[in-house]
Amino acid sequence: MDIKEKKIVQVEKKPKLSIGVPVFNGEKFIRKCLDSLLKQTFYDFEIIISDNFSTDLTGKICQEYEKLDDRISFFQQKSNIQMVGNFNFVLQHAKGKYFMWAAVDDVWHPEFIEKNIIFLEKNPNYIGSISEIEFFYELWKEKDFKKFNQTIPKKKYEYVHPLVGDYEKKIKFLYDFGKFEYLYAIYRTKYLKKSMVKRNFLTWELPIILKMLKYGDLNVEEEILMYKYMGGKTNTNFYKKLFSTTKNYWKFGILNSLFPFVPVTLNILTVVGPKIFFKHLLKRYVKDNYRAQRLVILEIFSRDN
Repeated sequence: MDIKEKKIVQVEKKPKLSIGVPVFNGEKFIRKCLDSLLKQTFYDFEIIISDNFSTDLTGKICQEYEKLDDRISFFQQKSNIQMVGNFNFVLQHAKGKYFMWAAVDDVWHPEFIEKNIIFLEKNPNYIGSISEIEFFYELWKEKDFKKFNQTIPKKKYEYVHPLVGDYEKKIKFLYDFGKFEYLYAIYRTKYLKKSMVKRNFLTWELPIILKMLKYGDLNVEEEILMYKYMGGKTNTNFYKKLFSTTKNYWKFGILNSLFPFVPVTLNILTVVGPKIFFKHLLKRYVKDNYRAQRLVILEIFSRDN
């Protein structure tokens, strides 16, 4: 009796979660970032690092970690592809059902991923999940790991709040809440890829969040499991020198630098539609554009330039 040979097709096992680490000149932070991710209680993930043409030791450090753990894939860009391009690069390389961006200067409690993944697995109507957040302003040190012992926030939903309900209700609540620290949630990859923006402009993350909310709700775990570094975001010179910063540092081009909040305004109008925009968001964006233009004009015509 002839025995037919069965073809064995090897299917590459996809990780449950893809973690994208877009980085530029992050040598001061990258070790703590990667150590924090590798110490997660949830381990079925891949880490995709994209070094955006750094001029420091970031690339060398990442290569060390790539050799230590086969879940890490490291890509070194041959030229600077701008921030949005780098964020998009790691997202497009994701294989997992879920995806999270990991900012190189942030730190995560060991249970951050596990608790958010468990919630998303149980609640298919939610497109994303994040935890309560605590800000820190100095470089993370060994003593700071004591924070992991106290995860109950002093003020509930201080920086993020659950976004639940019909789309218009979520948008109105989000803008009344006035805080937008949702980019680093864990999302369902297929919806995040549909929601990604490709252009580089100020607050480019807002249209992504608003698009995602069309697909479902967003959860907040009621423990502090994420620690965001804000030391580099407290420099008032960014606003005093809005034109030169967007033109020289962000490489936005002359039009985007002269009118820095116009692109995000037009993007959000397109995403939410005229009805919601003019009903709930118009006043805010009129103010934002006025303030931005005032800062740009003052800088251009100031004697210091």
